Amino acid sequence: MIKIACNPKSSAIHRIVNNFSWPSSVESPIILSATRRISTGPATNRYCSLPHPPQYAAYMGDNIVNFYSGQPPLNRVSFQRHIPEKINAHLQNPDTRFYLFNNFQPLVKKGEIGAPLYLQRKDVDHFVKDGFGMAPSNSSQQAVKLYEAIRLPPLAPLIFLGIDDHCDPTTNASPAIDHLNPQGTAYFAVDVTDVPFDEEKVGGEWGEARASSGAMEGWDAGVFAQARALVDWNGRNKFCPACGSPTYSLWAGWKRNCTSVLNPTEGTEGKECFSTKGLHNFAYPRTDPVIIMGILDSTGEKMLLGRQKSWPKGMYSCLAGFIEPGESFEDAVRREVLEEAGIEVGPVRYSSSQPWPFPANLMVGCFGRAKDGQTIRMDLDNELEDAQWFPRSAITAIISHPDGSSYSRLELKKLEDKSESNQTTAAALAPAERKPGDVSGSTGHEMGITRVPPATAIAGVLIREWAKGGLDLVSKL
Repeated sequence: MIKIACNPKSSAIHRIVNNFSWPSSVESPIILSATRRISTGPATNRYCSLPHPPQYAAYMGDNIVNFYSGQPPLNRVSFQRHIPEKINAHLQNPDTRFYLFNNFQPLVKKGEIGAPLYLQRKDVDHFVKDGFGMAPSNSSQQAVKLYEAIRLPPLAPLIFLGIDDHCDPTTNASPAIDHLNPQGTAYFAVDVTDVPFDEEKVGGEWGEARASSGAMEGWDAGVFAQARALVDWNGRNKFCPACGSPTYSLWAGWKRNCTSVLNPTEGTEGKECFSTKGLHNFAYPRTDPVIIMGILDSTGEKMLLGRQKSWPKGMYSCLAGFIEPGESFEDAVRREVLEEAGIEVGPVRYSSSQPWPFPANLMVGCFGRAKDGQTIRMDLDNELEDAQWFPRSAITAIISHPDGSSYSRLELKKLEDKSESNQTTAAALAPAERKPGDVSGSTGHEMGITRVPPATAIAGVLIREWAKGGLDLVSKL
C-alpha cells in the first residue's frame, strides 16, 4: 500500500486504483495524482505524465511518503556533480528550469503563493553567465580536484538539483531510462539575494518560505525542500570553520572548499589550514535529525501529546527533540519522552521520515509504547506547558473537524519565530493558513485540545495514522 501525506487543498490528488488494490482492513490512503503541473516559463503551464500507476506503486512500495519528500523525486545524478562538462551541458539546454530564491524565499507566481515559478535560461542568463569552471588543461590530477565544477564569488550561487527523468519535455512522455545519462528536464536553484533581479518582470513575487511551500503540490514541495536547504547551506557557510578564510563552491553547489586550498600558505597566521588535507564533514551539506514521537499507552487507545506555552490556544502535538551524538533513534525517543513528560517508554518502532528544510532537518517519526502505572511530570526540563493522554475518540473528532488543523496568519508567524530555535515547535508547524473556527463540539475540548498539526507535518501524520486505525500499532509494539 502507498500512503502519501499531501497538501489537502490540492485539486490534483486522487486515488490511483489501476492494477492494484488495497487490503480490506486498511483505510484508503491519499495518492498523488498521475499528472502534475509544471511551469515552463513566466506565463505558461503544461502537463507531464508520471509513470503509469503500477510502476508508481512498485517505485513507492509500502512506504509512507510525507510532504516535502519526492513523489517521485528528481534524479539527483550525484555522480555528475563534479563533472563541469556534464553540468554546463544541462545549463545550455533550453528545456532546463531555474528556481530562484531571495533571502531564502522562493519565486512564485504573482498572486499564487503555492505556485513556484520555474524560469528559463533566457530569464537568468545575466547572472548564470558561463556556469561552472574547471581546472586548466595542463593541471595535475590533484589540482583538477580543486576545480571540479567550481563557481567563485561574486557570481550568484548556482546549484544543480537533478533531472526530472519521468518527463521528456520534447515528447511529453516518460523517456527510456539510461541510468548513466538520464534524459529529462534539469533543474537548478539560484540564490539572487546579492544580485539585481526584477521579479515583477517575469510575473513573479517572493513567497514566504513556509506559507508558500505548505500550499504547493507534493512534487513541487519536494523540489522546494531540496533547493531551499542547499541555498541555505551555501549561504550560511561562506567562511571556513577551520581557519576563517572565505570558501568557494565546488561540485555544482554540493561542496565548499576553503580558499586557502588554492594557496595553502594563506591559512590562519600563515599556517596551512587543516581542511586542505583529508575529508571533512563541514565541506558537504548537513542534515540534522529530529525525533518525532507518537507515544501510546499499553492499550493503544491513548496517545501522549504536549504543548508549549507559546503555541496557539488549544494546539497539541507529538513530543519531539534533537537526536544527540552517540544516540540511536530508539534511545532518543526514550530519553526525550522521559525528559519532557517523565514517562518511561518500552518498545519503539520507526514509522517514516520527513525532510524539513528550515533550515536542514530530517524529522524521524516513531511510535513507542509507554510502560504501565506512570504519572506525567513536566518538571525535569520544564519545556512543556502541558502534556496529557488523549483518547482516540477525542483526536478523531478533532482531525475530522474542518478547523482541527487551522491557524491564523498571526499564529503561524509566532510559530515560525519560535521554530528557528526549537525543534518541537518546528515539528508541529502548520504551514496552511486559515482562520481558526470553533471546535468546541469535539470530545477533546474539555481536555483543552482543539487543534493538532496538519498532514503536511509528520506529527500530524503520526497522529492520524493512529487515530484512524490505519495501522495495528499495538501488535507491532
